[in-house]
Amino acid sequence: MANRTVKEAATVKGTNPQYLVEKIIRTRIYDSLYWKEQCFGLSAEDLVDKGLDLRYVGGVFSGNVKPTPFLCLCLKMLQLQPEKDIAVEFIRQEDSKYIRALGAMYIRLTLSSVEIYKYLEPLYNDYRRMRFMNKQGRFELVHMDDFIDHLLREERYCDVQLPRLQKRQALEEVGELQFYVSALDEDIERATSSEEEEEEDDRRRKERPKLVSRRPGRDRSRSKSRERSERSSKRDRSRDREDRDRRDRDRKDRDRHKDRDSDKHHEKSSKNSKEDDEREIEEANALRAKLGLAPLQR
Repeated sequence: MANRTVKEAATVKGTNPQYLVEKIIRTRIYDSLYWKEQCFGLSAEDLVDKGLDLRYVGGVFSGNVKPTPFLCLCLKMLQLQPEKDIAVEFIRQEDSKYIRALGAMYIRLTLSSVEIYKYLEPLYNDYRRMRFMNKQGRFELVHMDDFIDHLLREERYCDVQLPRLQKRQALEEVGELQFYVSALDEDIERATSSEEEEEEDDRRRKERPKLVSRRPGRDRSRSKSRERSERSSKRDRSRDREDRDRRDRDRKDRDRHKDRDSDKHHEKSSKNSKEDDEREIEEANALRAKLGLAPLQR
């Protein structure tokens, strides 16, 4: 039947390769339209073309749990069980990031712990972005190095229960793996060394003795000249202060004289106005007397 594993396939982790995917997920994949239309009668050679057509990665999505084409092709690879060289060639494809992700998933499911670290850790240097479909059917951005890190650290990814992976430290202790060297170690060491050099320079500057002149006469002359300049500056400041106070006093005196003069002028003007009023009244009374009228009251 179309959903059976090939006869010559070897067991993986002690079981049928397809059983690495849970039964409920396998059933959803078998019932999906993509599996029936695109994966029926697919050979290992045709699998490459299907992998090149991938546009995103992911597991299952939507309410009725639909599998992504990525998950369908993963199950198809488990069913066909291609040679290890084909899977290794998948992850070496730098032109297609999705077929590299497909090969990385197959290697994580089928190979031993030593081979998984050997083939997948170099992919940490791939920082390309990929589209990832979440369970709500929405796309998210994930980088290739994050994808590889999830495969090496998580117990379940893309809705597939990943086989148990031995700790890298344990494999290093028994000598099956060399110590991991990150591509960032050189940059970190360079940054650390530069910081240490800066700290050393600061320490040396602080510990460096201050220069002391061996000519006391020059120092005394400098101190005397400094004292003279300070005294002269003090005299200048006091002189400026006295001048400012004198100007303030003069201004106050001028203001006082102006106020006195204005008061005198006001009194004189008021007196003149009274005299003018009395003169006008007298002239009016004289004219009224001639006309036989009563005089005006003051």
